[in-house]
Amino acid sequence: MPFIILLTSLFFLFVSNLTAQDANSGKTLAEEFSKLDSYLRNRTLTAEQKKKILEGNLLSSIRMTLGHKLENPKKDLKDLKMQDVQSERFSNSNQFFVKYKSYYISYIFPVDPEIYQTSPYEERILEKPEGADLLGAHTEDKK
Repeated sequence: MPFIILLTSLFFLFVSNLTAQDANSGKTLAEEFSKLDSYLRNRTLTAEQKKKILEGNLLSSIRMTLGHKLENPKKDLKDLKMQDVQSERFSNSNQFFVKYKSYYISYIFPVDPEIYQTSPYEERILEKPEGADLLGAHTEDKK
């Protein structure tokens, strides 16, 4: 019996020693994060890769935004595709204007949405009323 206890104790001592060595010899998560961030920041993306990342970010943002606005978002946004969306980047910034059906949305992203998977930190949504003439002159009757 004492032999089994001694053998078990030595086994646990050996395993704990190996685990401690692995933990001390490895990099910290902060170091790994920094190296990965540097790699992602300095990699060269093709135009197709940038387009795919941007479209994914915009579609995800639209689903999130309209998910709060629509009565049945799963049904209404089920077939949402980039072909149904008009988008425009505002003068080399991280601000995008998006039109989907009668919704006009302004998004501001914290980082370049063509490079990183991200969500907007600011959004503004407007819904165009039926029959509204955006091209006509706007006049108000002042009395």
